[in-house]
Amino acid sequence: MVRLTRVSKFYPGRPSAALLDVSLHLPPGQFVYLTGPSGAGKTTLLRLLFAAESPSRGEVRVGGADLGRLSSRQVPLLRRKVGVIFQDFKLIERQSVFDNVALTLRVAGQVGNGLAQRVGEVLEQVDLMDKAQVAAGTLSGGEQQRVAVARALVGRPPLLLADEPTGNLDPQAAMEVMRLVVAAHAAGATVVVATHDPKLLTMVKGARVIHLEAGRLRETT
Repeated sequence: MVRLTRVSKFYPGRPSAALLDVSLHLPPGQFVYLTGPSGAGKTTLLRLLFAAESPSRGEVRVGGADLGRLSSRQVPLLRRKVGVIFQDFKLIERQSVFDNVALTLRVAGQVGNGLAQRVGEVLEQVDLMDKAQVAAGTLSGGEQQRVAVARALVGRPPLLLADEPTGNLDPQAAMEVMRLVVAAHAAGATVVVATHDPKLLTMVKGARVIHLEAGRLRETT
């Protein structure tokens, strides 16, 4: 599903690499925790996986596609296969919960009853059907993150990336969000969760744990 080969990422004005000579293979169906302190390179690695960044050196492949060779027209096609949950939600606050979740399908060209049915299914899954027509920006932090999870899952992506998905949440809301992420994995998705919260590491038995430190990768389990 995911393969990085000797990947490095440099940013102008930064004296050190965000990622340095990282090689990694994630087979389909794995659940992976990506750990490390702030600034270790976790977000950069995830951004490479949905083509928000390009590597300075090395090769990034997702689902067999070399992301460094994708044209601008091919990037949206890749992103239909990758669901992303951000720490800061990235919702359109004035739009309804329904429209925020439906956006993923509309961008993919889906319309009509099939779209409405699928959005309804995923809102039921995250227990937000009663908030479908409420403006997303009026919800609590935990509810907004559940909307973000629904948006990431609505297209049934084979790869789900979560960047500190519980970082801004209270413990109860954090566990609810992680329950949804674990359910997506149980349904067949390959999942990568970037986190610095050690409590989350016990939620998935047999999960793989990969540690980043100053841009370098170290496998821990």
